This record gives sequence, structure tokens and C-alpha cells, in this order.
Amino acid sequence: MVKMERLVDMKPPVEDRGEFLHELASGFEKGLIFHTALELDVFTQLKEPKTAESLSGDLGTHIEITRRFLDVLVALGVLAKEGEQYLTAPDVVPFLVEGESYSARHLKFSTEEREDWMKLKQILKEGPSGNAHEHKHEHNYDPDSIKWIARGTMLGRLQATLKIVSELTEFKTAKKLIDLGGGHGLFGIGFAQENPQLEVVIFDQPGVTDITQEYINKYEMQNRVKTMTGDYTKDDIGSNYDIAFEACSFGGNTNESKSFYQRVCNALKDNGLFITQTFTIDDDRTAPVSSLIWDLKEQMTGHSHMHIRTNAELFDIFDEVGLIGERVIDMSEWTTMPMRTVIARKKSV
Repeated sequence: MVKMERLVDMKPPVEDRGEFLHELASGFEKGLIFHTALELDVFTQLKEPKTAESLSGDLGTHIEITRRFLDVLVALGVLAKEGEQYLTAPDVVPFLVEGESYSARHLKFSTEEREDWMKLKQILKEGPSGNAHEHKHEHNYDPDSIKWIARGTMLGRLQATLKIVSELTEFKTAKKLIDLGGGHGLFGIGFAQENPQLEVVIFDQPGVTDITQEYINKYEMQNRVKTMTGDYTKDDIGSNYDIAFEACSFGGNTNESKSFYQRVCNALKDNGLFITQTFTIDDDRTAPVSSLIWDLKEQMTGHSHMHIRTNAELFDIFDEVGLIGERVIDMSEWTTMPMRTVIARKKSV
């Protein structure tokens, strides 16, 4: 008779992945609770402490369900609780309270897109929904929006980008740089601060460059940072640049990308650098997960807000227009999405 192993000494036959799978499955519930709080403007309502009864009266909601709803939000870390009163957690107030400096406007987009995700099974079977027009986001570049973008940029991405670029040998000897779609101009201004011999052109649309000039004046960089106005996909952007920089302002399809990158290449000196901040997918298409989800969503709906490519696909387009892709630098430490800084060089003639 075979002697059985003592149960206390038995090693688990497989690693328990139940918690991991449960977290995946419950993500829907957590997301829906959070989005519902956004839709009801709970975080603005609770900028000052309120009881569940008081908030329920303001929102016209069921008191007992509201209390449990708020308790979940406390457990998620977006609300705090003091006795019987609830309030928006202090560390997320700048992002979740309407009118605050860093109000996370992009979260409203994900709320709108829930309907698309609810159709995922249907779309997998039938193909794209063809409803791109229903949720196509219009990006307003009014003064308030540009200043909001500027504030968000200064939460770490700007500083990290300036350090990365300023350490490049080519940057230290560069004389002329263009920031395409530069908006607020903080990248161009920062580049000029880091290289005292650098002349910078910040190119953007009419009206936007008025705001750019305000930032240039604020940082007293009028002598070396200038603006140029137009459409960089059509209008002259100048020439003989040592460096061309672009940060998340372009997201065209393959043909549009070839045209734009060709214009960039033509504007650079031989061996000049093109530095772009964008979202790419690893060549084996297994990471980063948020970029893969974004890419899936674009294919599902045809929104085409930002065409996401693998690093190799992007480098292939570069190669066709006379650029050589050299480096991909992960920026996810300083951004809410896994952005990459991609460095390419103009081929020598």
C-alpha cells in the first residue's frame, strides 16, 4: 500500500492564478462604478464633505445603494471617509473635481466609449461597427485647453523629455530646431534654455501660436524662440533644421504619415534628428497593454484618432522617406499612457 503524503507538506499542484483572473473579471465592475461617479459628478459634489444622505438628496438617488456605492469608491481610493461624511480624496482633487487645474478631461472620452466596448462580442463576429461618427472626439485648442495641456505636460513628461534630448550629442551642437505642433511651446522653450546657441521655431495653427507667444514672453525667450503659423501637413515649414521635434500632435494613416515624415525629412539637414513622441506597440504585439487596447478600439470603431503601429512598422515608414529609426525610449514612468520617444536620423546623401 502506497503511503500518502501528509497534506500539510503537499505542494500545490499548480500556481493559483485565481486572484489574477478575478482582478481581470472585476475590472469591469470597478470601471463602471468609477465612470458612474464621473457621470454623476460625485467628485465635484464631494469637494466638501457630505453624508451619504445629503449626497443622495442632491443627486436624487437611492440612499442605501448610494451609501454602498460611496463605500466602494472609498475602497478604490478616490474618496475618503471621515466618520459618516465622504469627500473626494485630496490627492485626486486636482484631477477629478470640475474646474481644477489638472481636471482629467480624457476620462470623459472613456465614459462615452463604454457603448462600443459593450458591443465587442458582436463586433468580433460581424466586423467593425462603422459608427466612427458617433463618438468622434473634437479636440478644441482654445486658450483654456492649451493651458490645461501645458499644466499636464509639466507633471513630469516635459522635464524627462528635456533631459533625454539635452543629453544627445547632436543636441549639444544643434543651432536650429523646429517643434511641430508645439502648442504651448514649453518643449521648444525648454530646449532653448538647455542649449544657449539654439534657435527654435514653434509651428502650429493660427490662433494657437498666440498662446505660444504668451509662454515665450513669460519665460523671456523672445530672442531665440519664434513662432510660425500654418498647417504642417501642407504649408512650408522651413529648412536646414538640425532637429525636428513633434509630440503627439500627429496620428495619420500610412499615406498621411509618409507624406508628413517626408516633409520632416526634407526640412532636416543631412544626419539631422527627428524626435517624435507617440504611442507604439512592441514588434511581437504583446505590449504595452493599454496601447494594444487602444489599437483594438480603433479597429472596432474606425475612430482613427491615432493610428498605432509597431516600432518596426514605424521604422519602415521612416526608411521609405529617407529617415533611419535609431532608438525607442519608454516614457511610461512620466505619463498616464505608455508613450515612447522615438529618435530617427536623416540619411546622408
